[in-house]
Formats: sequence, structure tokens, C-alpha cells
Amino acid sequence: MKTWQRYREYLLRGEWHVHTNYTDGKNTVEELCNVAERRRIPLIAFTEHVRKNLKYNFEDLLEDIDRAREEHPSLIILSGIEAKVLPDGTLDVSDEIIKSVDYPIFAYHSFPNDVEQYMRTLERVIKENPFINAWAHPGLFLLKRGLPSSAIEIEHILKLMKERNVLLELNHKYNLPFRDWIERAEQLGVTLVCGDDIHSISNFARFQECMNVRVVRE
Repeated sequence: MKTWQRYREYLLRGEWHVHTNYTDGKNTVEELCNVAERRRIPLIAFTEHVRKNLKYNFEDLLEDIDRAREEHPSLIILSGIEAKVLPDGTLDVSDEIIKSVDYPIFAYHSFPNDVEQYMRTLERVIKENPFINAWAHPGLFLLKRGLPSSAIEIEHILKLMKERNVLLELNHKYNLPFRDWIERAEQLGVTLVCGDDIHSISNFARFQECMNVRVVRE
């Protein structure tokens, strides 16, 4: 069972994609938990950026999360990572780290401008990584490169996600995924999760949008 399945009731009420000042976020774990608690957000997942060669101490991050759990017993606090997909379809994260967290997710950042390669690697990531829980800001690669959402066989990918219990993230920072992707995901029974890609406490203002869901790109 994947972690998200134990917290299914919070998928659209929690904040499942949060970054801290360990990487490119502005706030500490404790500061972010304080805001989540004040706003009555029931669950927060810290999905910090990782690489195989880390420039920060990941154990320190996990210790901060453990302390926050003690300080905020009414708040569900998950450890996680956002792992970058590499051009060969592997993830830029060590096995040790991906196995040590509650909620690993994957994303495309810098990547070759090759839709066929993108499609191959997307399929590989979903098929070969049993720990992965969600696809973060899905479609961002296509959006940034000016490629149509129909450029990939989304039907095939969504079916794989359903089969492997991988979540499709609703990300309001980028207004993704595309509307037709969400509609087809719902038809196929792919589960959606709210992840706003929080990088500062001010970003929590977007959270209320996610409570209303379905605010997506045409």
C-alpha cells in the first residue's frame, strides 16, 4: 500500500507539495506547519528537492519533520521528496532516500526537447518505481516548451497510473494538469491530489483554490 492510500480522505484537503529553506523554499518546516495549522489544513507533505549528490543534510530535514510532529500532534506531517526525471528514465535520487520518506513524487525539470523520449521515460518512471506516489505538476514540460498536450499518449499514461496507484497532482501554481487530462483521469478512475508547489508561507493563499478544485488550464 502506498502512503497516500492511508490518507485518502485528505487528498483534496491537505497540501501535498511543499518546499522548505533546505532548498529553494523560503521558510522552515516549523514555520510552514504553523501556517498550515492556523489555516486548519489537516495534512502537509514536505516534498523537498533531491539529487543523488545532495548539497544539504537530508537527515537534518527528517529530524525537523520529526520535531514538528511532536509540536503539532493534530497535524498530519509527511516526509517526502520531489525527484527529477533524468533523460534515461531513472530518478535523480538515491535508493536510500526514496525508501526513507513517506511520500516520494516525481517531476520533469531540465529535460531534452524530445516528446518521444519524454513519453518513454514517463512510462518507465511509473512502471519501475514502486515507491512513487504522484506525478508533480503534470504537463509542465509541454507547457514550457510550447508543445500541445495531445503530443503524448495521455490515455496510456493515465491507465498506467491507475494500475500502479500513482496520483495525478492538481497544481495551481502552474494551473495544471490540462482540463482534458483531468476529465479523462476521472473517467478512468485515476486519483487526484492537491499539490500547490508551496515555496513560502505566502503561497498558502492558493490553498483555497484547491479546495474548490477543477480550476484548470483549458
